[in-house]
Amino acid sequence: MTLCPTHPQAKKWRQAVKRGQADAKLEAEGRIFADGTYLVRKEIKPGRYVTTDVEGCYWERQDRSGEIIDNNFTLSARRVQVTIKPSDYGFMSENCGQWRPA
Repeated sequence: MTLCPTHPQAKKWRQAVKRGQADAKLEAEGRIFADGTYLVRKEIKPGRYVTTDVEGCYWERQDRSGEIIDNNFTLSARRVQVTIKPSDYGFMSENCGQWRPA
């Protein structure tokens, strides 16, 4: 996409493109992910993650046997945070939207 450098919205468009590129890199690294079930260290990276403006959000951290290590259900919240540990085997979430690094 080519945008006239003097266009009044040019700066905003360039910033949006940079954010999109940064998000694509984080997603490829397994550091931005949506609802689903993931293998830790293979599909997503351990770390602290947040999601915002959720209703009926449920997440759980799982061990190798699929047993729940920790979980939480939030009826409604502006911000939900979870720390996925390197020792976790799996992570699952439903109705939580997109998880991003905190």
